[in-house]
Amino acid sequence: MDTSMLGTLFAIAPDLMEALELRALVLERVAALGPIGRRALAQRLHLPERAVRSAADALRASGCIDQTPAGMAVTERGRALVETARAVSGGRRTLAAMEHALSDRLGVARVCVVRGDADIEEGVLKEAAQAAARQLRFLLQEAHVLAVSGGRLAAMMAQALAPAAPVDVTVVPAQGGVSGPMDAQANAVAESFARGLGGRCRLLHLPEGIGAQAVEEAARVPQVREALELLSHADVLFYSVSRAMEQAARRELSAAECDALRRAGAVAGALGAYYDAEGRRVGLGTPLLGRMANRGARAAVIAVGRSRAQALLSACMHREHALLITDEGAALRMMALLRV
Repeated sequence: MDTSMLGTLFAIAPDLMEALELRALVLERVAALGPIGRRALAQRLHLPERAVRSAADALRASGCIDQTPAGMAVTERGRALVETARAVSGGRRTLAAMEHALSDRLGVARVCVVRGDADIEEGVLKEAAQAAARQLRFLLQEAHVLAVSGGRLAAMMAQALAPAAPVDVTVVPAQGGVSGPMDAQANAVAESFARGLGGRCRLLHLPEGIGAQAVEEAARVPQVREALELLSHADVLFYSVSRAMEQAARRELSAAECDALRRAGAVAGALGAYYDAEGRRVGLGTPLLGRMANRGARAAVIAVGRSRAQALLSACMHREHALLITDEGAALRMMALLRV
């Protein structure tokens, strides 16, 4: 298939192309390795067995593969499509290889890489948000409380949550209010997440950077106390990470404060805190609200664009993550920095 045609199809319907690439990859690998069981194929592709099973079921329904006692095998109809499938699946195989390499090196349970580089293509932001929205539902299994950060990408992800069965979860902001667009505030993002998931939301009417004594006073208000308790017991923490100076600019830090961060080696900003390349907190300390988020929560982090690769690595070194969502630009740069 003409690669320009593939690019056009991906631009028109990225969600459909993702499913098409996965089915093409499964067909091509079954042709090469069959007969093979679904679990064995999933292990070889470093993909969830559920995803492989779904693709295999669709291929079987279209008459491209058969299920034999020895495993999956390609039919005559499927064999005629293998060469085309190989061309279609090339991109997915490359992404899968990057996902596996980063998962293994960073110790992240699941890595999701979308095509492109957000530093170059604005549309990659939307694709990453959609991918993150799909992954979130899987992460929320058996979860009761979800804590979310603010930020443009988190807001886009909330909007990308597709209608599905309601999730019995309470969503709470993982940080206080800051200057900037209202729809990117953690409260607004949390409310959008709850609406998209069919869950509940508890807002947190406190500014970012509030001190311990002020929090103690505010916690006398039942609504504030409930939100803080939920945050401290969150099962899942979803947040975005940015370059340190990007966060500093959003928080309108002074020139002297920015210089202090640079001298401290800050490369990442997340939940109001700053981290160096080794994942250590530096600079202005950790805002109290971010520090209150449950350290035992399953953490998911998202950032896209080659320029944010170092920030993502810092975040992954700071704490254990169950999920990382990024794009090709950042993934390739991360692999180069890690010498993978």
